[in-house]
Amino acid sequence: MVAQQQAGWPEITQYPWQSRRDYLLLVAAVAASDSELHPDELALLRRWMEQFRLAPKSREAVLAVANHQAVDLERVQKRLARTDLKYSVMLDMMGMAMADGVLMDEEILLLHEVAERLEIDPIDFNILIELVHSAHQAAQMRNPEPLYEHNIESAFDLLCKRSVRLFPHTLMCVSNENYDRQLKERWERFRAQHRRG
Repeated sequence: MVAQQQAGWPEITQYPWQSRRDYLLLVAAVAASDSELHPDELALLRRWMEQFRLAPKSREAVLAVANHQAVDLERVQKRLARTDLKYSVMLDMMGMAMADGVLMDEEILLLHEVAERLEIDPIDFNILIELVHSAHQAAQMRNPEPLYEHNIESAFDLLCKRSVRLFPHTLMCVSNENYDRQLKERWERFRAQHRRG
């Protein structure tokens, strides 16, 4: 965590509380999009609420959405679309969808809808979802397949080109903490080379 902050990882807490609440409302919506809230999804959501330093009322709102309470997602998405957080929140929504180890059809449908409203390019969306899927698969292998490595590198290239803000809480690989740490170290090296090149 300290190394990430020293390397220039921004803090989500620098954003207004409304943006932080909206961000986690969308993440909670993807957690609630399938039939039940998985314990791993709830644990991740609680951890992020702590890291986002949400006030008690905002936490209640996020948990209500996670527990299938209706929310006007369109208004939330419109507000976030005007910030530089749209790619970051999409990556975290994808991470939340993978928290239980499986991307369900309902989750993919919601992710597509949100990406469209956030005005994320469909090709970019596919690259991000391939990153999340490839990281999950590669984490299970001693020697990841070249396709997974290619997908990870392609996503890193996209993140640089779009100047996407990744935060200390961001999980590139939600299923494996050690592999997530390795990916973050690779991302830092990739970003440093990109700046030099």
